[in-house]
Amino acid sequence: MATKSQQLRQSFLVSGAGAAVLLVALVAWFTGNRAELDDFAACKITRKEDWIELFAKPYYFGCEADDRMNATAFGRGNPFGSKLNAIYSSDIGHFDVIDFRDPLPEAYELVEDGHITEDNFRDFVFANSVRLWGTQNPNFFDGTVVAREAAAVLAAQTPTPAVAKAA
Repeated sequence: MATKSQQLRQSFLVSGAGAAVLLVALVAWFTGNRAELDDFAACKITRKEDWIELFAKPYYFGCEADDRMNATAFGRGNPFGSKLNAIYSSDIGHFDVIDFRDPLPEAYELVEDGHITEDNFRDFVFANSVRLWGTQNPNFFDGTVVAREAAAVLAAQTPTPAVAKAA
């Protein structure tokens, strides 16, 4: 059986059409004869704002407590004013954390320095985590100290279109 390169060479020689045939053959070879070459076609994006529902809302990002870049999740510079679901992932396990009480106040420095609001900070250290685990399992926080507050966060959230269709 002939290899792909041998098939391409033969196609080029037999057809005599030259570069055009070779180009078509090369494109078919490199793409695996796929008709749809758009990597994002399955996302059914019809407008720029669609990326918020597809990539910003469903994902959650663990962030180190003292990283000033955490503010970008809540920043005005994000496309269409979207916010990313940043989650406080403390540095407690790091070698340089001598006292477990230190990372949270360091994270709050983003509020003190004016990079994020207190509401952003609440989302960062509490509400985004509640949405992540509570949306997957509404009983996740039952029996915990934060059960009532977690239930309030979950009750206040608007269902995403995919959840609304499934209900």
